[in-house]
Amino acid sequence: MDYSKLELRDEAFTKDEFNLIVDENGVLKTNPRPENLAEYYNFGDYISHQSNKRTFIHRIYNLVKRRMFKTKFNLLRDHQSEIKTVLDFGCGTGDFVNYLKTKEIKAEGVEPNQTAFQKAKNNKIEVHRDLETIDKEFDAITLFHVLEHVDDYNRTLKELISKLNSKGLLLIAVPNYKSYDANYYKEKWAAWDVPRHLWHFSRENIKVLAEKHNLESIKIRPMSFDAFYISMVSETYKGNSKAKGIWRGLISNISALWSKEYSSNLFLLQKRS
Repeated sequence: MDYSKLELRDEAFTKDEFNLIVDENGVLKTNPRPENLAEYYNFGDYISHQSNKRTFIHRIYNLVKRRMFKTKFNLLRDHQSEIKTVLDFGCGTGDFVNYLKTKEIKAEGVEPNQTAFQKAKNNKIEVHRDLETIDKEFDAITLFHVLEHVDDYNRTLKELISKLNSKGLLLIAVPNYKSYDANYYKEKWAAWDVPRHLWHFSRENIKVLAEKHNLESIKIRPMSFDAFYISMVSETYKGNSKAKGIWRGLISNISALWSKEYSSNLFLLQKRS
C-alpha cells in the first residue's frame, strides 16, 4: 500500500483532513501536525479518559483492558521476577498503576492531560505531569498505546531509558499499520486516529528504534483483542454495524498467524548495560 496516498480524516471528532509522510526511520508521520493538538482530545467520547462509559463498545473495551493488565504484568514478571518498581508513562486515569499496587509493586504514573491527571490523582495514585520531575530509576517502564501520541518519539525513548536501572525493561504497545485490518480498512482504519496519533509504527520500525537506542528486543507478543475493537470502530466509520467488526477482527487474527502482522503488538525491550 502507498500510505502517502491515503487521505485520512479525524473520523472520531473534527473531520479535519490529514495525510502521511515517512520520516528518516521509516516511521509514518501525521501531516500536518496541528498547532492546537490538545483541542483534538477534548471530546466526550475519547475513550482513554472515559473509564466509566456504559455503552456496549466501552464495556468490551474495559473488559479486555482488565484482561490485558494481567497479561502485561505477567510479561514483565516472567522475564524479571524481582521487579519492584514500575512507571506507567501515559497512565491515563491510573488504572494500571492501581492494578500493579495490588501486586505489591511500587508503581507511579506520568500523565500530561489535565483531565486524566486529575482523575488519576482522585484515584489516590502517585502521578507526575512529566518525566522531568522524576529523579529516580525504575525496574520497568510501560507505555500502552502512548508512543504514537508523543511529540518526539526518539527524545521520549531517550528520556525513558535514562529512568531505567541498568537492566531495566521497557514494555511498549502500539498499533501496527501493516496488519490485515489496517490494509482492509485503509483510510477508515480506526487506529490511524489522526491527529491524536502523530506517529504510526510497524513491527520493523520498533526493531529499528530498539537498535538505535541500545535496547535488546526480548519478546513480541500480539494483542489479539485489539483487532476486534479496532475493527468494530472502523466499521462505524464506514457507516456499518459494529458486529461486522467482530468477523473482520477474527480474519485479521487468523491472517496474522502466518504473516505475524497483528493489529497491535506488545514489545518487551531491555536496556543494555
